[in-house]
Amino acid sequence: MSATDGAAAGPSITGVPATALIDERVEIGLTGVRPHGAVTIRAQMRDDDNRSWRSHATFRADAQGGVAVAAQAPLAGTYTDVDAMGLFWSMGPETTAEAAPFAKSGLAPTLMTITAEVDGQPCAMATLERLFVAPNVRAEQVRAQGLAGTLFRPPGRGPHPGVIVLSGSGGGLPQGLAALLASHGYAALALAYFSYEHLPAELVTIPLEYFETGMRWLQAQQGVRDDRLGVVGTSRGGELALLLGATFPRVTAVVGYVPSGIVWGGIAEGEERSAWTYRGRPLPFAPGLSPAEMEEVYRHEPIPLTPTFLACLRNPAVGEAVTIPVERTRGAILLISGQDDQMWPSTLFSEMVIARLRRQAFAHPYRHLSYTGAGHDIARPYLPTTVRQARHPFDERLFAYGGNAQDHAAAQAASWLQVLSFLGEQLGPA
Repeated sequence: MSATDGAAAGPSITGVPATALIDERVEIGLTGVRPHGAVTIRAQMRDDDNRSWRSHATFRADAQGGVAVAAQAPLAGTYTDVDAMGLFWSMGPETTAEAAPFAKSGLAPTLMTITAEVDGQPCAMATLERLFVAPNVRAEQVRAQGLAGTLFRPPGRGPHPGVIVLSGSGGGLPQGLAALLASHGYAALALAYFSYEHLPAELVTIPLEYFETGMRWLQAQQGVRDDRLGVVGTSRGGELALLLGATFPRVTAVVGYVPSGIVWGGIAEGEERSAWTYRGRPLPFAPGLSPAEMEEVYRHEPIPLTPTFLACLRNPAVGEAVTIPVERTRGAILLISGQDDQMWPSTLFSEMVIARLRRQAFAHPYRHLSYTGAGHDIARPYLPTTVRQARHPFDERLFAYGGNAQDHAAAQAASWLQVLSFLGEQLGPA
């Protein structure tokens, strides 16, 4: 299916498929313009904060008066190399206010308009529909046994492999990634654990037993496999995913996006406390910098926190007691990191995990995907990556994510394919 607008004899622009999941590649093509003439293709869409995002690229039409975006490098524009999805990730916010990342808090489709211009005049237009969840996926609110989450069920009776999805230090309910995993055949439980409804307001003293309850609940559901379980977490959620794998034998696959193999302190006002507890006891954690040292870090925005974590690693207290015993995991481990991560050194943290697994002769598959030029916020592919900073929802400070737009977009696309492949191999076909 394609979307077109214009007379058959005149210029026509298409996007194939016109309606597609956000992780699906779209082929944009233009026909009917002047042979060898310059033509500009513009893209525009709005995020969930009603901000307009735009991109553009100018191409030279071929001898037949056509342009194939997937096969041609732009003469000029918001991206430079041959890239079928360049108009998608290179979008930037139209507003002149402080830049913030593309906002997508819900799962409603987003409409993207593509327009062709010759000599500054529009000559063809098409509308693409970007889906964040497949139409046949069912979402069920989960409030049983003290849990707070959403279960996304793929179509069919199953049984489907189960996956639990965990957010990072922003808290809340990570529905986006869970919905996309369900669109690929997984029974995906987006599980909140703080800063959501009745749950703790801060990331501090969160009991690991809460997640064990979530695992048991998910695997007890009709249509969900009870013999294999995946956990996918991002940032502090990646740290948590590694902890859960090392603690609970029912976890058979761990995916850590920009994770840490070291336990860090909680995020809360007042005296530093552990983020996690188990069997009623707080887990040992690596000490942070002093309040005075942190005030110096916070002097200039956007704030890069990676130097802070590197300084913490030099503390003699950061040793075995605060290191996650990842070798106890009963299944495979996949780690994903950005080499220019400025929120924390996720590549170094991941390399530390890999080195420990090697030393311990870990019996299951493990792999670290490390991407040059990528920053901290590696997530779903083909969304705008041009804003490399964000304000944290707790203290409203502006933090640097790191990475550049092109390399970060490539990392998101490549790692997502690897995640789907990994989960398919470890949890069975979805």
